[in-house]
Amino acid sequence: MMHLTFRNYSLISLVLALGMSTAVLPAWAGSAKKESKIAIAGMARENKDNFIDAQSFVEEMYKCADSYEDYLFEFQMIAFKKGRVVEEGKFFFKKPQQIRLEETGSFRRGSIAVRGKEGKIKAKAGGGLGFIVVELSPDSGLLRSANGHPMVESDLASLAQALRSYVRQGKSLRVTSEPIDYGEDELSEKVHILEVYHDKEQTDIFKRVTVHPRTKLPVEWWDFERGKLVSHSKWKSFKGNVGLSDQVFTIKGEKVQ
Repeated sequence: MMHLTFRNYSLISLVLALGMSTAVLPAWAGSAKKESKIAIAGMARENKDNFIDAQSFVEEMYKCADSYEDYLFEFQMIAFKKGRVVEEGKFFFKKPQQIRLEETGSFRRGSIAVRGKEGKIKAKAGGGLGFIVVELSPDSGLLRSANGHPMVESDLASLAQALRSYVRQGKSLRVTSEPIDYGEDELSEKVHILEVYHDKEQTDIFKRVTVHPRTKLPVEWWDFERGKLVSHSKWKSFKGNVGLSDQVFTIKGEKVQ
């Protein structure tokens, strides 16, 4: 397997980027309009007085996410800013900051990116370019998801930390005081609904997150710009504290049961 640095082999990395960015959209991917309806579903049925200030709830979310030594989950993201792009994959995490991301859907199919114990980030594309391994900086565009979010900030504690930062920025956060029914039939359990607004009047929505009432981990996450939905993410098949070895966080990897 060929190992290269991104700085010294920019042309090869560009080819790798093209290989990692090809996406064939599945027929089942929802439109932005449909996803917006799903995002709002249940709210019309809900008593608005059920919402309370979310600052302490967000702190609890962070503590719960940070309590795991390691974990893995599957995810799906639909981004709408540039047409409709669907990303699916598997995400692995181990403290302090080891990460493995496997792209399993049409978006960058077969590509793998890892941050190992030594802190270096390496990646390879799927298909015919899979024999080339490149070293990337954390802010590389090749390490951004379909909606532009960086891989190195995609672990659960970092997502909760982002919510904490919104409090410090003066945004308005609210959460349902009790779990409620939400969305379509795909959600079998009641969830808390956490919302982030740009304004104190809570008219300009920024984020909406459904949160599992027991684990305090996100189930779904919606991103808005100027009131328009721009991406929707889902997490499933979460497994925590499974004893992931350091070998998982190498390009070659290790099979996880």
